[in-house]
Amino acid sequence: MALTAARLHRYLSWALGIWLVLLGVSGAVLLYKNPLLRWQYPQLQHIQPVADISHWGPLLNQLQQDAQFRYVKFPSADALWLEAVTFDNQRHYYNEQHQLLLTRSVHSDWLDWLYDFHLHLLAGEGGHTINGVIGLLSLLLLLSGLWQWWPRRFNRRLFQLPKPDSSMRSLRQYHSVLALLLLPLLLLTSATGAMMVFSKQTQSVLHTLIPPSAPPAQPVRHIAAVPLNATNWTAALQSAQQHWPLQSLRLVSLRQKDTDPISFRAKASDEWHPNGRGVLQLNPLDNSVLYAVPAAELTTAERLRNSFYPLHLAAVGGTLYQLALLLTGVLSLALLLLGLLFSWRRLKARSARYDAC
Repeated sequence: MALTAARLHRYLSWALGIWLVLLGVSGAVLLYKNPLLRWQYPQLQHIQPVADISHWGPLLNQLQQDAQFRYVKFPSADALWLEAVTFDNQRHYYNEQHQLLLTRSVHSDWLDWLYDFHLHLLAGEGGHTINGVIGLLSLLLLLSGLWQWWPRRFNRRLFQLPKPDSSMRSLRQYHSVLALLLLPLLLLTSATGAMMVFSKQTQSVLHTLIPPSAPPAQPVRHIAAVPLNATNWTAALQSAQQHWPLQSLRLVSLRQKDTDPISFRAKASDEWHPNGRGVLQLNPLDNSVLYAVPAAELTTAERLRNSFYPLHLAAVGGTLYQLALLLTGVLSLALLLLGLLFSWRRLKARSARYDAC
């Protein structure tokens, strides 16, 4: 039996359909993660914005003394809290007065369960890899469906929907038209999701296709030892903002060893990535600049790779694009049901013909 595009599409839909729908629906919900956090935890609702980034210096000094903390995420327009993350992914939320408002442990609420499922299928790194494989196979599913549908001639009748009923013609037509409407964003989310999972392989391919003109500078790994308790985070934040006054500091890694520099992530105003891809490193001894590469100076291949994440979670494109991704995730359930109903009626009709013989 030859493996035609129709058979490939059918087999992949049976194998992957439910997983793709679950990933699509969970991703649609997670588009609104921060508003849902504020809804679930009222203590996050009345936080005032902070104009001067150095305001957080005393809190960072405090967090630096606790070896469990790994990095800090600074407030943004839709998340006015400061978020400190530990090595075991426990998240601590602080308001503008440096008061601890909330501590979220792993799997402590439904949002974290949903997040873990969408990223790792609740199975750790192995599940993360499986997620990438599902993304690649979903591209085959979508392209095989397009291949078997593609007509020799396009005309208006291709998009004329019959009266809704349970007939094979009606189910196939509604499935095909809905699939065509959702196809661009389904391809985009599947491809970007898979490329984020297989980030190193994607990076190698992009660098081969678009080689850099010169070897990129590398961040500093080690410095002359400066005691952790000598880190002046207020002065460091002031120095970082003075060096990059037009960029927003988004993340900072807390120092774990005396030989660690201070490492910030920064976001330019025209940058898509919500956490920024610019890297600024300071020497904690005197807060002098050790390394500074904004996102605009990265190689073309790196800038292209950095676009996958914001496209996948609608961090760019505004409200309309976010709503389009939301509808794509939700309507993927209807797409699966129409396809399964069509397959079931097709098998039933074929069985009836065999019985008649």
